[in-house]
Amino acid sequence: MNLILVRHGETQHNADGRVLGRGGPGLNQRGHNQAAAAARALSARDLSDGAVAVIYSSPLPRAMETAERISRELDLPVQAEASLAEIDVGKLEGLTSDEMRAQYPELMAMWGRDPGSVQMPGGESLGQLQERVWQVAQTLLERHLDDNVVVVSHNFPIETLVCRVLELPLAGIRRMRVDLGSLSVVDMQADRCRLLHLNDICHLEGIDDSPGR
Repeated sequence: MNLILVRHGETQHNADGRVLGRGGPGLNQRGHNQAAAAARALSARDLSDGAVAVIYSSPLPRAMETAERISRELDLPVQAEASLAEIDVGKLEGLTSDEMRAQYPELMAMWGRDPGSVQMPGGESLGQLQERVWQVAQTLLERHLDDNVVVVSHNFPIETLVCRVLELPLAGIRRMRVDLGSLSVVDMQADRCRLLHLNDICHLEGIDDSPGR
């Protein structure tokens, strides 16, 4: 199974530097442009083992809007999967970096040292997130062993999944970047996993000047 991981397009919270967990707005215009560019890239992608067979998405609005744009391009329905949602950040939802440092200085210091040890106040840990995302990946592997599968999700679900694939500790998220609207690809088989691409953003060049819908 080729698991094609798409990070959703930009929202105003992203543009404003606010923490996004389970809440936040849908896509802004730039986000719609990014979603359209990702959809076109997926449609044009040279997949030697066939076309995209299915699209799954986090149910959060910013992800579903991105997935629906891909759905129109590929003429495939979107299946919502709750476990693909972003980490539950609890009380951090909507805060800026300055606000987090002021209100939760110890947590932010711990995040800087070892993000894998942090439990979001009123929310999840990265370990809990990684486990639920990995279980989704295993389920999809059972369903779609020989298929190309698009999964539209979020920053931390994608990063923690990649850590699992590469057998990295969760602190490995600090050594990777997954941009808004980017594509990453994991080859998953019953006996092995390989990261084929991470954070492909070639398709996003010039998107601010293109129509979003």
